[in-house]
Amino acid sequence: MRLTKKALKGKEDIMRLSKAALIGTVLIVAIVALTLVSGSPVLAAPPDKDVIVVNTPAQPVPVTGTVAVTGATTVSGTVNAAQSGPWTVRIDPAHNLVSLAPGGSLFYNPGFTTIGAAPAFVDLGPFDLSDLSKLRIIARAFNNNDGDIKFTVFAWDPNTSTVFRIPLDEFSLNEESLSRVYEAPPPTVVVRVTKVSGTTANYHVVVIGR
Repeated sequence: MRLTKKALKGKEDIMRLSKAALIGTVLIVAIVALTLVSGSPVLAAPPDKDVIVVNTPAQPVPVTGTVAVTGATTVSGTVNAAQSGPWTVRIDPAHNLVSLAPGGSLFYNPGFTTIGAAPAFVDLGPFDLSDLSKLRIIARAFNNNDGDIKFTVFAWDPNTSTVFRIPLDEFSLNEESLSRVYEAPPPTVVVRVTKVSGTTANYHVVVIGR
């Protein structure tokens, strides 16, 4: 069937109207979509938060530079400490007890011996006490035979004449024993044993230093 010109024109008009309607629909949808997007609120970025990192003891965090430490702190393991400036170490005598390592010692014990008749004398020593802080002398006189035995402890200086050898202590015994202790003794001492009167006698001297 052949369409007339009028029918063809009507069909073209319908197609133009359909195309226009489609374009209008697309424009309306686009406008609505833009309106919805522009009207939506913009969400703000979340605030910053602290991050806590926990390391195991097998993976400690190395610390360098100057670090200020306050409060109670526990330090374990091997600590390498270097001196920075002069250090001052003090001891509180009310809470600390200091024990000194033992120094030298002296022990002289020749046993008992004989001294001749008066005025015989015998010098024992000199004994070096320069590293010692205490001296003990034990003396005994027996078989005196009518006479005392005198024991004289001299502060002895071998670098000077006998004039400067001053008696530190002196005592006499007759069938007796005696023990004397001297704090802070001189650097060197000599013990002189003298038969004051009578004939031959026996004596025994022990010298102990600590």
